[in-house]
Amino acid sequence: MAERPGAVVVGTGFGLFTHVRALREAGFAVRAIVGRNRERTAHRAAPLGIPLATDSLAEALADPATVLVTVATPPHAHFPVVMAAIGAGRHIVCEKPFARDLAEARTMRDAAERAGIVHMLGAEFRFDGAQALLRRVVQDGLIGEPRQFLRIYHQPGLQDPNETLSDWWEDAGQGGGFLGAFGTHMIDQILSTLGPIMRVNCVLQTLAPGRPNMTADDSYVLQFECAGGAKGTLIAALAAPGPLVMATKIVGTKGGAWIQSGAGFGDPEEVWVSDAAGQRPIEMPPELAMPRPEPFPVADLIQTEQDRWHSMGFDVAPYARLFGEMRRRIAGEAISARETAGSFADAVRGQAVLDAARASAAQGAWIDVAQD
Repeated sequence: MAERPGAVVVGTGFGLFTHVRALREAGFAVRAIVGRNRERTAHRAAPLGIPLATDSLAEALADPATVLVTVATPPHAHFPVVMAAIGAGRHIVCEKPFARDLAEARTMRDAAERAGIVHMLGAEFRFDGAQALLRRVVQDGLIGEPRQFLRIYHQPGLQDPNETLSDWWEDAGQGGGFLGAFGTHMIDQILSTLGPIMRVNCVLQTLAPGRPNMTADDSYVLQFECAGGAKGTLIAALAAPGPLVMATKIVGTKGGAWIQSGAGFGDPEEVWVSDAAGQRPIEMPPELAMPRPEPFPVADLIQTEQDRWHSMGFDVAPYARLFGEMRRRIAGEAISARETAGSFADAVRGQAVLDAARASAAQGAWIDVAQD
């Protein structure tokens, strides 16, 4: 059996809960994990059998068997890690939100392209079965030309003010907030399904009770217009008391398509179409079907509310598919699947939308999205 290519994970939260498991499923050997505190990193790495736990990226990169760096730090810390990995000639997967701002995003993209490495954005839900099938339905013309997109997500979280959140997540200055953490997934879905977003109008709010020092948003309403004429709205709130509400629907010139969600987050989803022939479910192709998520097995490491979100296992299977594509690209194999990972060029396009949305919220106006 060929030796597994080596990977370094930077980040001991989402990186530990999701990247490590997904990398191993995809055929990588996780040779090191890097955190801010060496002792804490070693404690968190030990149950997973990771050979090296360190607070030094340079130490991890000194291992010649490592070919890939995955970046799952808080967003304000992405840039130096990505640039160091590029300088060391490693392939990279970087989480979203990608950067502090568009200028940083462009710098990372340009450096990665000059270095000739394989670079990917951590937009794993491109590989989620229902989202991928909905994209196929639109791209195959089953509903005609897309005219309108709606995504609504209301989660009853953050109701306990004593629940621990990571400091950076509450701080807008460090890239925290729900628009960056969750909205960027939806922005990527729009860009990969409907094409370029030309302008946006956004309202950001903070609804969580009892968090007077929280400057980041936990709720957003984002209207957008695409180059192809489609318009849409993203509505989401992390701190919305009551039942979970989820819906994704696209209306076209010949009908509509939507994701039929279950009663609870993680329940099996179906894609339906309604047109002149009536309503019907679309069969899930075997290559898109998702396995049942498996929760993270080490309960002692689950310490914050974000840990609970990320330890449920919903990201692992789509991320394993993303990392599987990375492994094949590193090996020089041809990629024939319809679903492909986003690159740093896609990350720049998403960052442009995110920056415009934040500017819109600050100014109370429609803002044009930089096209690059």
